[in-house]
Amino acid sequence: MIQIIITSVCASLFFNSIHNLHRKWKLNFKPFSCGSCLAAWVGIVLYFSPKLVLDIASVLFISGYLGAIIETLMYKIWN
Repeated sequence: MIQIIITSVCASLFFNSIHNLHRKWKLNFKPFSCGSCLAAWVGIVLYFSPKLVLDIASVLFISGYLGAIIETLMYKIWN
């Protein structure tokens, strides 16, 4: 259950905060433009999806979000 929560939050932040895909794809309405709304819907989808899909989504979105955080931290450390 905690894996679903972390994955859905990271997926929402990945789409909304890092890439702004709701603006690029002109989907500026809920649940796509709202971080908590998108996280809730992604969580529901992941809850009813097979374990393999959850594992793949976890690897993709958690690593994508943490990669952006680590890149920012490394930039601040070295400059």
